[in-house]
Amino acid sequence: MADLSRADFARETLQGRRFEDDRLVGADFSEAVLERVVFERCDLSGAELTSAELVDCAFLGCSFEGARLFGSTLRGCKLTGSTFLRAQLRPLVVDGGDWSYVSLRGADLRGVSLAGVRLVEADLTDADLSGSDLSGADLTRARLRGVRLRGADLRGAVLDGGDVDGVDWREVRIDLAQAVLLARARGAVVDG
Repeated sequence: MADLSRADFARETLQGRRFEDDRLVGADFSEAVLERVVFERCDLSGAELTSAELVDCAFLGCSFEGARLFGSTLRGCKLTGSTFLRAQLRPLVVDGGDWSYVSLRGADLRGVSLAGVRLVEADLTDADLSGSDLSGADLTRARLRGVRLRGADLRGAVLDGGDVDGVDWREVRIDLAQAVLLARARGAVVDG
């Protein structure tokens, strides 16, 4: 466990490094390139990740409270169990990855593509995903209460066991199988 608060990694390239139980509060990773870097149970509150490129990185049970990921790219990253309270997450480029058990409560993800991302049991309560691409995403048992999805694309997304009560489905693009699932969740008997 190390206190690396306010550490300056800006514009650096980090490969294969491991941070465990470290305090990285206010650390600067802006414009850095991180490849196969693992952060486990780290506090990245207030961290600056603006325009960072993160490739095959893992953030396991980390806190990103108030962190800035403005203009960052995440390719194949694992964010399992991490929390993003009041984090700035857009614009953001996401290419695949496992975001299972992540907490994005109240997050502003308008227009962000999370296509194909694994979001199993993710907490998206009250998040704004308007205009987002969630096609092919795995939202199994995700908490969606109060989420804003207007104009989002959910075609091919897995919604099994998801909490869909209180979701406004206007202008959301879904496929036929999802329409049947949603109708059944609302008590309809679907024949044929």
